[in-house]
Amino acid sequence: MRKTFGLCFLALSLTAGTAQAQGLFLENGQPGISIANSEAVIGTGWSASLIGSYTYRGIFDLGLDVTRYSYGSGDEKGLSSIGLMPFANVYFLRAEDGQFPISVSGTLAIQKRIYMGNNEAPNPDGWGLLVGGSLFRRIEFSNSFAGIPELFLAYDLQSITWHSSVINPISTAAISPGETTNYDHRARVLFRANMGFKAGPVVLITVSPYVGYQFGLAVGANVGAIF
Repeated sequence: MRKTFGLCFLALSLTAGTAQAQGLFLENGQPGISIANSEAVIGTGWSASLIGSYTYRGIFDLGLDVTRYSYGSGDEKGLSSIGLMPFANVYFLRAEDGQFPISVSGTLAIQKRIYMGNNEAPNPDGWGLLVGGSLFRRIEFSNSFAGIPELFLAYDLQSITWHSSVINPISTAAISPGETTNYDHRARVLFRANMGFKAGPVVLITVSPYVGYQFGLAVGANVGAIF
């Protein structure tokens, strides 16, 4: 059952709202510093993230995502982890320039996961790689409110390494450690209904509910602010 649990847990490894492209809320040439919170439910698991990023002149984002994951069922349901994920988003085309009907961006993210709660057994290790892109269009409904529908498509590679050991019956010391690594390759398809609200001359509130496919049905939302 451990292998089944491990593959299911991979569905939480990179949350559906992770690597949110904050720069899509900004106009071309506009810089910004953002902080956001993301909550997601995927199957019987959940995740909560704190995301910080910097947008350079509306050209690219550089950010860091810190996420707590938990799994709600299975033989090892008490296992949880902390994920650390630097990411980058690049904006190749912007519709507001007037030359293109839609905007196009690319995303690259790499994550290290630190697992906890495996009782007396060694905790596993996890890594993740996300490569994808977004198609979006900015729609100005008023001077203070913009809607930005976005379609996100990505390749999601996950790995989890389980550690085991043989106990020396004389010294009770662990010898001959062994490792088993499972790899999971999946597509990710998400629709985000991004919304931006101007809360002042230098503050933009962002709300991004999303739904899509990530191992199974993925539902969640990001809420943040850009300064």
